[in-house]
Amino acid sequence: MHGFANRDLRAKLTGHLRDDPKQQSAQISRPLHRRHVYGLVAKIPRSRRWRVTAFGHQVMGASVRLRQLHFPAFYAEAA
Repeated sequence: MHGFANRDLRAKLTGHLRDDPKQQSAQISRPLHRRHVYGLVAKIPRSRRWRVTAFGHQVMGASVRLRQLHFPAFYAEAA
């Protein structure tokens, strides 16, 4: 794995971001830095790329499992 870059995330989230490329970059950079502070992602030295840490895999995997288990029931009750 070579990690991911801000540009990669912008390509995946095109419909959810603003039109200005500089604003798009900033919209991605802020949450990316927040995840770095929490230890979920780490910078690959001497590059513009990031990688998910082992702790990040654990936390994000658990959050996906919780979402799959609890949110369908939550939305079914609301409907």
